[in-house]
Amino acid sequence: MIRLGLALLAGLVWWRRSAPRPEIEIADPLHIDGSTAAAVAAVDHSADFARDLERFPSDLPGIDDLVFVDAGATALVTATDRRIWTVDTRTHAAEPFVALPSMAYGLHEAPDDPDRVYLCVAGSYGGPDGTGMVASPGLYRLTRHDGLVEPLVLEVPADDGRPRGPVVYADDDPTAPEAGPGRTGPRRPLAVCDNLDVSDDGRRIYFSEPFDYIGASVDDAVDEAIALAPNGRLWRHDLDTGTTRLVAAGFHFVNAVLLDPHPERPREESVLVTQTSMFRLTRFHLRGPRAGAADVVLDGLPGMADGMDRDADGRIWVALFAERGRLITWVHAHAWVKPLVMRLPARLLLRQAGRTGVLVVSPDGSTPLWSAMYRGPELVSVASAVPGPEGVYLANESLTPGREARRGVIRLRWPTGLR
Repeated sequence: MIRLGLALLAGLVWWRRSAPRPEIEIADPLHIDGSTAAAVAAVDHSADFARDLERFPSDLPGIDDLVFVDAGATALVTATDRRIWTVDTRTHAAEPFVALPSMAYGLHEAPDDPDRVYLCVAGSYGGPDGTGMVASPGLYRLTRHDGLVEPLVLEVPADDGRPRGPVVYADDDPTAPEAGPGRTGPRRPLAVCDNLDVSDDGRRIYFSEPFDYIGASVDDAVDEAIALAPNGRLWRHDLDTGTTRLVAAGFHFVNAVLLDPHPERPREESVLVTQTSMFRLTRFHLRGPRAGAADVVLDGLPGMADGMDRDADGRIWVALFAERGRLITWVHAHAWVKPLVMRLPARLLLRQAGRTGVLVVSPDGSTPLWSAMYRGPELVSVASAVPGPEGVYLANESLTPGREARRGVIRLRWPTGLR
């Protein structure tokens, strides 16, 4: 009886100490329709993908995102060693450019100034070894000619009184939380800045915050993905006014951001995001007849959608960071087991990752056009797939213990059917 009592006591202590953050609420069961996965499988080119991968060896470590500058002659990349590197797209020589106090994730060129690049520093994920936050998360600006990195947004409006359900704020909605010059409302530090896009005129920057509590780690990100907690937000920073405005809140792990084209319109009217843990592409309407609405554009993806980029024909390249396996699909459908799963070590759960891949969809995001999944020595997880003149550059990143990303540049030759 004593041994049994001690075992029960030890189990109770473990249960309490291993509990996820209270902010991470477990959602209702999610039953995933298989129709999208079937449509993706119908355009599968996995064998071609493996054959057409090219690796250009260098000292470049794993990366999360990249952007082309200098008319495509140079790529800037955010690397897992907390540095921004430059890559010569002709020779693929890679060199460190700027050292950062914490890792940067998404980055985007400034359309109105070739000397500037915007980037998300996501210190809430901790350093490369996951040891903790070492810099203020936020939206930053890099000036290329002198390597100066300066913060643009470190604080956002405190919107803790928001409704628990999902909400999209139309551009003309006066109730949207907003911070900036002349505004005196409460603010809080930005918890995570993950990915971003910039308006065509270069004056507005949209950036994602997948969850909103301070000091979060990779372990918490894993719990978020399992629980399907509705803590994701999308923000917009206006460079002309200095204001930061909430665009959407109450969504699940908002990650990649991609503005929709707006021909013959004065400014962007909608934005497409990935809800990574929901295996979903979602559109937020900001202006026009559907302003304030959210549409699920593509649901039940076969993997966790990470970065998004457009090619010259408007098609969207979606990085599938990790395949949606049978286990996670079952766990989402049986939410009662999640309190136990979320107490398991994140390192153990990350080891379950299977294949990674790429999905190409129509310009409106609704129709799969080309897909591929991969497991092999060249790629651990595709965080971004960025089309370039000679091929598609793949950001190769690892969160999987014991499986590091190989150094060098990875490029996919242009698929025959998409040239």
